[in-house]
Formats: sequence, structure tokens, C-alpha cells
Amino acid sequence: MSGRWRRVLSWALALAALAFVAWAVPVRDRCWDPRAPKSTRVAVTRDTSGCLLHLASGDVRVDPAACSELKCEPGVVSTLGHARLGVIVALLGVYALGTLAWAARWRALLGFAGVDLRLSEVWRISIEAQAGGVLLPGGIGGDALRIASVVARPTRAGEARSPVAIVVASVLLDRGLGLSFIAGLAAILGFAWGGANAGPLVVVLAGIPVGFVAALLVLRHAPFRRVRWLTEGRVGRLVGPVLDYARDPRAPGAIARAAAMSVVVAATQLFVIRGLLVALDAVPTQEKWVYVGTTMAFIVSAVPALPGALGTADAAYVYFFGFAGIAPGAALGVCLMFRIFWYISGVVGAILYVARTRTAASRGAATPPSTEP
Repeated sequence: MSGRWRRVLSWALALAALAFVAWAVPVRDRCWDPRAPKSTRVAVTRDTSGCLLHLASGDVRVDPAACSELKCEPGVVSTLGHARLGVIVALLGVYALGTLAWAARWRALLGFAGVDLRLSEVWRISIEAQAGGVLLPGGIGGDALRIASVVARPTRAGEARSPVAIVVASVLLDRGLGLSFIAGLAAILGFAWGGANAGPLVVVLAGIPVGFVAALLVLRHAPFRRVRWLTEGRVGRLVGPVLDYARDPRAPGAIARAAAMSVVVAATQLFVIRGLLVALDAVPTQEKWVYVGTTMAFIVSAVPALPGALGTADAAYVYFFGFAGIAPGAALGVCLMFRIFWYISGVVGAILYVARTRTAASRGAATPPSTEP
């Protein structure tokens, strides 16, 4: 499929997702009289004097007594308006700690590449790359920035550049580990709350880490070098670095250390999402769908549609959280606040990048030109 048609399909998918969110999520509260023969939902604005019903024929005000008798579905505005700010700030701190665990995971995967990077440097590169992930679809820009930042550095062995294959493979494996462990953890929690009736989607999520481990074993031991189409051309450029990485004798230790950090990263992300529901006073009726829905939203976010997974991630939260008994307004509120956390990280990364480039430029300007012949 040509690049043009891929872009058309990506935009069509994103716009369809945005249309679903606009249809499913009310901006204002939607209320109705439960005693009426036919339930007619209308948008409602509340104030101290009662409710303002936004009917098709015009706005109608009702007193507080009549307003209290209405059954209402909260809109996204009122949901966010009643959010617990203290809980949100605390969760932002947990999210920030999670980015350190993410950086530690990638550093473990880079461990045998000879790249001399401290954890603080890997964290800074990761955060700077998040700015690119916010602006470009599917996070692909962020991954490209991570690769470019590390490849440009000399190794401990004195090589002018870090091994490109190792760095590319480390980023791909970082993505794979992240998806596998959050899917695995969501499946464990799904089985914990759903038991034998957890459902086929939970089984599929449980199969992701199993498939990932199986794929690593196959990459490590299968004779792929004999299959030319896997090692040449466009496929070879993707598979080749992973083959080189997986067959390195130091790879199992690096992957094991990264896997340990993946548990922390996945637990942090699920904890933040669950905490955001607490901040919005949203109580799920089926707990398993909180974790299953979050994982599906993360998977959908990797689809290269609009920048920052706009539309697709929102639709996934609204759809899957609906199975948990969470109102669409609260589901969208969780998505928006989690995206704000991501944007804050991106802003911090952009500030760090600008500060670093200006510092490098000032140092270069302060260094006098050489007068040696």
C-alpha cells in the first residue's frame, strides 16, 4: 500500500474515532425523568437556582426540587470540574517516577552496546524524545530521536559511534517489552477479577507476552540468515538489527534486567489510570475492564494515526471503560488527564532540549578558533 493511501486510512480511522467520541460523550450533563414513559435525554446546566434544560424548543429552567428528581449522566465538563486536584498532582508525581523506570529499562537494553550513559542522561534523552512522540503519530518520531541521540555518541571502547543495530534493536525491544508486560499484567488482573469468565480478550492479552518470549527464542535460535527476504531489503532493515541483538551472548542478561523494570513501568501506568478514576469519583462495576481497557487504549495509541493518538486513544477509553460501568464523560476525562501528563513530559523534554542546545552553542562560541597550522 502506498504512503498516500496509508495516510488517507490513518486520517479516516482517526476521524471516525473522533466522531464516535463526539457522539458518545456529552459535554454537559445529560438528564431525563425516570418516571416518563419514554426517556428523553437532554443537556443540562446546573447552578444554585436549579437546572437549565437545553431543549430543542429552547432552554427551560426548573427548580432544585425538580432538578434533584432527574436521573443524569455526567458530562465531561462537570466530571472534570469535580476532579480531586490533590490526587491528580500526586498521580503526576507517580507518572514522573514511572518515566525513570522507563529510562532504566532502556538503559538495561543498551547495557552491552558500550554506550557510556548514566541513568539521568538516558532519562533526559527519553523525555526529549517524548516531545517528538507528542507531535508525530504513533510515537515514531520519539523513537527516531532516541536512536539518533544515542547513535551519535562514542562508545566506552572508543568507537566514534554506537552500534546502530544494537541501538535500533534496543528501541524495538523496549517497545515490545513495554507492550508485553502491560498486557500480561492486565491479563493477570483480568483473571483475578473475572476468573474463568475473564473473557477471550483477556486470553488474547495473556498471549502477547507468551508470543513475545517465543519470538525472542525463535530469533535467537532459528536459521534466519538462510532466508534472504528476511535479511535483505526493507524487511531486513527491520529484522536484521533485532537478529544481531537477540543472538548476542549478552542479550539474555540485558533483556532479563529490562523485563524486571518493565514490571515497574506497567504497574505504574495501570496505577495512574486507576488513580485518575478515583480522582474523578468514578467507581467501576467490573474492575477487570479498567485494566483491559487501558491496555487496549495503549495498543491503539501505537497506531500511526493523528499525533498523540488523538481520537483513537479517546475512543478506546470510552468504549472499553463502558464495559466497566464507567460513564463516557469520566472515561474521556481519564484519557484527557493522562494525555496531559504525557504532554507535560513532552514540554519538560522540549525545555531540556532547548537548554542543552543553547548551552552547547554557547560553549562552542566561547571556544576560540585554533591557530595551529
